[in-house]
Amino acid sequence: MGLCMFLNRLRFVLMSFITSVSCAPTLNAMAVTAPFKEIAQLPNRLLTCRLGHATNLDPNKNQRSDEVTFDSYHEFSLLLPAGPKRTTPPPDATEPPEPVNSATRVVSDPDGLTKKTQPGFERVIDLWPERVEMTKIINQSLIKLIVVSDIDVAAGTARLFMTDASDLTTFDFASTYLGECAVAIG
Repeated sequence: MGLCMFLNRLRFVLMSFITSVSCAPTLNAMAVTAPFKEIAQLPNRLLTCRLGHATNLDPNKNQRSDEVTFDSYHEFSLLLPAGPKRTTPPPDATEPPEPVNSATRVVSDPDGLTKKTQPGFERVIDLWPERVEMTKIINQSLIKLIVVSDIDVAAGTARLFMTDASDLTTFDFASTYLGECAVAIG
């Protein structure tokens, strides 16, 4: 999928909330998963990611993933805790956020990609295995947006997009990270 098409798809998703490019080396070897069955309760999910800092993203171009360049790679882990599967539409972005499970957290961020953010997540829309949309507050006018997409439960993989955003559709492309994650279930 071209980058422009990805960004347009992401903007469409963001308009319904706040909501891919596979840019980092594959992490399939890290995946330790159990088969995911259609159930009413979501399991614990640990995402272990290798994110590339994208240096040439251009939303006006239809970039292929092999055209995106990176100047650094960063390890990043995120825990999505067990909980009931959503059966209702998520709240509109203009509505107050739902309570967030305090077990939802960044497990490992050795390079400090989220160090500017306040503790805890402000908003989490867990639509697993379709996608997960999350925000952390940086300051009154800036959030850290994390979108988990392209989830392949059988392969134990997902893609993660992370950027700073000032509103629902304005991203800071200088602070954008993309990569593949291994997903451990249970």
